[in-house]
Amino acid sequence: MGQLDEVLGAVADRSRRILLQRLAHGPATTGQLAELLPMSRPAVSQHIRLLQDAGLIGTTVLGRHRWHQLAPGPLGQIEAWARELAAQHDKAPRLHPQPDREDPS
Repeated sequence: MGQLDEVLGAVADRSRRILLQRLAHGPATTGQLAELLPMSRPAVSQHIRLLQDAGLIGTTVLGRHRWHQLAPGPLGQIEAWARELAAQHDKAPRLHPQPDREDPS
């Protein structure tokens, strides 16, 4: 579950989810992504690096710009894990609470 843990960790942060949501609409430069978040450009670059390390985005250097694009494959791991969890839950026994008994006192 190591890679799944890395992907879940990467998407756990709201700022990184904002970057992923933007990249779902197409490639963007580091500068364009930095405009989305109220933090320094180096901080945004650290978020981008973490997303790259998790395999969620790919980066291409064109001229002076770094272009980033969504790599959706690892998101499928989250989807598969969530579906498996839901399927296991559907098969699991259920707790059926007993009706409250009258207090004999």
